Amino acid sequence: MKTYFPSWLQHTVILLLWGLVYYLSGLISLKFDDPGSAIAIVWFPSGVAVAAFLSARWRDYPALILIFALTSVVLDEAWQSLPLFLTTLGYSLLAMPANVIIAWLVRRFSRPNDDLHVILLWICTTFIVSLFDALIVGGGYALLTEQPIEKTIWNGFVADVTGIFFATTVVMGFVNKRGQQAALTWSTRLAGLALLLLVCVATVFIFGYQGHWLKTEGAALYFALSCLPIVLTMMLSLIWGNRGGSIGLIALGAIVIHFTDKHQGPFFLRGLSFTESMLLALSYLSATALLIVFIRVLRRSTTRFNPDTGRLAGNGVLYRLEPETGVFSWENDLSSLLGSTTPQEFDTVENVLRHVHPSDREKLRQHWLAPVQNRHRPLIFRLKAKDDEWLTLVDSGGRCYVERRHADHCRKLAGQPLRSGYLSMDVMTF
Repeated sequence: MKTYFPSWLQHTVILLLWGLVYYLSGLISLKFDDPGSAIAIVWFPSGVAVAAFLSARWRDYPALILIFALTSVVLDEAWQSLPLFLTTLGYSLLAMPANVIIAWLVRRFSRPNDDLHVILLWICTTFIVSLFDALIVGGGYALLTEQPIEKTIWNGFVADVTGIFFATTVVMGFVNKRGQQAALTWSTRLAGLALLLLVCVATVFIFGYQGHWLKTEGAALYFALSCLPIVLTMMLSLIWGNRGGSIGLIALGAIVIHFTDKHQGPFFLRGLSFTESMLLALSYLSATALLIVFIRVLRRSTTRFNPDTGRLAGNGVLYRLEPETGVFSWENDLSSLLGSTTPQEFDTVENVLRHVHPSDREKLRQHWLAPVQNRHRPLIFRLKAKDDEWLTLVDSGGRCYVERRHADHCRKLAGQPLRSGYLSMDVMTF
């Protein structure tokens, strides 16, 4: 028997969970804190915030911004003094727009069903926005507090970029529930568990090594061995899917952070300062995260197309709609997207709208029933599946034409204006 909670309560719990993840990632980031710098050298909460803004509805942005800003105050222990509280809260609020802008640009300009475009847009946007954020916010902070401006700007830029690349990849691996499912068999689960143990053992050995031979006589080999955990984590992502990749990144990151904090590992070599070694470790984690992201892209692209039809397999369906009557003609099996369905459930606009989230019904009605001469951008909406799960879909319709010849079941529409489109899962590939 299912227990149903009010939607407002579920919504509140989700927002608070984002705040909790933000807080925990902040505690981990403080492990990298450099006492000689006013800004942490890495800030994983930036990546958590970007993941939240990528996943949340637009109307949740104000609440998330406030929750994240207050959490930053708690992390800084500024709540003990009112002047310090207000100062830290103001700085935290100023740091939020960069995360919002990154998520907005990715959601606004990404092309549906083009995973590589989404990832490249995310990477470029992160670099550019983080640079401007470091110049404006970090530079302003350095001038007000009389800190070294170049060091403050550089540390702020590195903290944002490394934090976003690593934390966003980890969080989106759990949030993206619509990705290809993995670990369906016991053999796959055991193979993935063995790989996870290998990741942990290899990383502990390499970063916790306290001998002298590898650090002196075999320094090049010692540095090269650090690639082994990356390879094992990539293999884990292939076997266990998105969540497996995120679990592997968490294990790898936790071990690297632990030993790096103790000044151990292949990046603490002679001739390198503490900050330089830390930057190498952070670059190591960020590069691993980006490789995992591209593995996810390749993994989805190899299973996405049906070699017989050349169409997207299991990710969406094509439709034709007559705006005057509101009658749909689905070209693919709709059950591949929504589960078991009957033809009558989705044969007209009104029947489809019964399954759409109440907040999205009117905009979807206008999108579908507008005059065929109008062109529309892709529209994102929520639809309830058979298991009562709200699926987030994207309608890339709006391409209009005049039908001349068509299949038998649509021949009566010949010569009449139709609207065609493609309905698919709104999946962020991270």
